[in-house]
Amino acid sequence: MSTEQERNKALVLQMYEEVWNKKNHAFIEQAVSSDFVDHPAKRFFRVPQQGRESLYEAARGFHKGMPDFHDRMIQVIAEGDRVVYLGEITGTHTGELFGVPPSGKPVKIMEINYLRMQDGKIIEQWGIFDVMGMMQQIGMVPSAGGSAH
Repeated sequence: MSTEQERNKALVLQMYEEVWNKKNHAFIEQAVSSDFVDHPAKRFFRVPQQGRESLYEAARGFHKGMPDFHDRMIQVIAEGDRVVYLGEITGTHTGELFGVPPSGKPVKIMEINYLRMQDGKIIEQWGIFDVMGMMQQIGMVPSAGGSAH
């Protein structure tokens, strides 16, 4: 793996640790380009899709709703100017989460983020996380169930 790929991988890992796990939102300034663009899948909340404010608002919203939010890295892969991050998010929904009142329920969901790097910063992100699973876990929508009679 090239030195650039190692640096990209290290920056992405540091960003997840600092911003998402340590709640050091100021690190976004260091890790993310001012020209950042987010390409999200469907989600139940709205944050800007351009600029650093996109990540600031997402991080603040999740940390408000789940003060014990933790993002565990499962695997990270770097190739060229791209980094892929597979993680598991856990936390307890004890605060308002993007307008959803606290449920007190634990959350455990998977995520995949595909990031493009430019000039040593994250400039673009495509992300998928288990939105339906999260919504079911916090009681926004009923879980599949019922009995087989």
